[in-house]
Amino acid sequence: MFRFVVPICLAISAGFAQETTKPLVIVLIGPPGSGKTTQAEFIHKKYSLPVVGADDLRASNPDNKVDALLRKRIQSLDVSKGFILDGYPATHAEADNLSAIVRDLKLPSPVILHLDVSDDVVRQRLAGKEKPDALEKRITRYHKEMDLVRQYYPQADIWTIIGNRPIKEVSATIDMLIRDRQ
Repeated sequence: MFRFVVPICLAISAGFAQETTKPLVIVLIGPPGSGKTTQAEFIHKKYSLPVVGADDLRASNPDNKVDALLRKRIQSLDVSKGFILDGYPATHAEADNLSAIVRDLKLPSPVILHLDVSDDVVRQRLAGKEKPDALEKRITRYHKEMDLVRQYYPQADIWTIIGNRPIKEVSATIDMLIRDRQ
């Protein structure tokens, strides 16, 4: 089931971390340049949840096999309040791995936050940072793999958030969803 979040603007209380009442496994997915890392940092600062970035794991593993690295990284963290995954899972196999990790560590089902940004916005945001051909391949690969990832979570909470709005509005929407889960 996909849930769409309508654009809203809420005041964001800043300056202190809020406590969560139960562990949260928050997964941020979306195309390259959709704001996953920016929003992961917002959630980290607001709720003091550790962030595990898929790009960091992939960069440290030239074979791009991050499943074992992810498990080790999560097990090295204090996940009593939960954690944030930035850009993982990106494939059906990674979703399967995440499911096993969550089950093994007796954590709640992940809250999937899909930052929905059009391909044109991705191109605008990453213009000059990436070669156009490489970017087009990443966009194509993203759509192919995300279709499979979305199929993996048919009953999970998948919240689609319009990600091309101002950063503070996207953060406010995410904050509302997290508070709603508590």
